[in-house]
Amino acid sequence: MRHSKLMPEVNTGSMADIAFLLLIFFLVTATISSDEGINRVLPEACPPGIDCTSPVNERNILRIVINNDDEIMVGKDIVSIEA
Repeated sequence: MRHSKLMPEVNTGSMADIAFLLLIFFLVTATISSDEGINRVLPEACPPGIDCTSPVNERNILRIVINNDDEIMVGKDIVSIEA
């Protein structure tokens, strides 16, 4: 008996067909969730002639300002951001 040192090759003729069938199977059976967004209950519109603004404390406000030179000011301080 003669032993060959060559390894037998795997028949890859049907590998593409099997991969395609698996791809179709997973695409058909997978559930795709639909984005519904964030559910929020908005307040009703303010009737005309009535002041519906509520007082806001100044310490609850954070002001962030960006100018044309890409400088960022948070509150009253200029902040540098390193990339």
